[in-house]
Amino acid sequence: MKVIVTGASGFVGRATCDELARRGHQVIALVRRPGSEPPGTRALAGDLTDASSLQENVPAQGADAVIHLAAEIASQRDVRKVWEVNVEGTRRLLEACIAGGADAGPRFVLASTVVTGDAHGQLLEPDKPLPVETPYGESKQEAEKLVRESGLDTAIVRPSHVYGAGGWYADEFVKRLRQPGRFAVIGPGDNWWDVVRVEDVATALADAAERAPAGAVYHVADDQPIRFYDFVALTANALGVGAPRRIPVWLANLAAGRNAVRAVVRSARSSNARIKQELGWHPRYPSAAEGVPDAVARLG
Repeated sequence: MKVIVTGASGFVGRATCDELARRGHQVIALVRRPGSEPPGTRALAGDLTDASSLQENVPAQGADAVIHLAAEIASQRDVRKVWEVNVEGTRRLLEACIAGGADAGPRFVLASTVVTGDAHGQLLEPDKPLPVETPYGESKQEAEKLVRESGLDTAIVRPSHVYGAGGWYADEFVKRLRQPGRFAVIGPGDNWWDVVRVEDVATALADAAERAPAGAVYHVADDQPIRFYDFVALTANALGVGAPRRIPVWLANLAAGRNAVRAVVRSARSSNARIKQELGWHPRYPSAAEGVPDAVARLG
């Protein structure tokens, strides 16, 4: 297949491009700056905030599939920017994909999220509504609505907290745990965290692009949810540093912003049963106990 990947130079994007290339697909990386594309991909100039660049360049590729990863994340404090990229950017990309008619358009795989609000420890399943409490969560749900109503052959993949040898995990957890003073867990840390290794998200996205039924929605998480404090402590142990301390939520809100904190203190588990049953997907790293030490070792 010929696959366009947005957000290709990001944490999940690079892993997804690697997985697609490993499977023999031709990978086209939609990037704002040619030269930032992952090795082994072909750059395609485009910007989600510029409809004309998408209309000019995307339809001409004749792609079989588009995997849409580019997004502002939950820690972005500018709500307008979150909506502009996650919603309006998705709208512009969809319009470019259906420029030649929805029937002739590519399969469209949206990378969404289950991290939209506090489920109070409940099991999140694809057929049940997600709790939506943050601007980021609202933007991803609105993007899903646009995708479902596009008329294209679509699939939606909702990863849980994605970790691995890079990205936010390296910057926010590993880097800070290595600094003087102990990393602080927000609140008691007894909330459930549904996590998944970045490589396992990449295989799920590639599987969805290859063979998901039209309109499918999948949750992607490993097999064993973990308490937030235990996840951070597992990372600290792999690094050989002291266990994390705890800080109150109100103090974290002042430092990081309420919406970013909500993403951390939410408590949820996610069911991966559907993607296993329908696509035969299985996580390479079934638990954080296996995935975290390996990720830390890869970071060096």
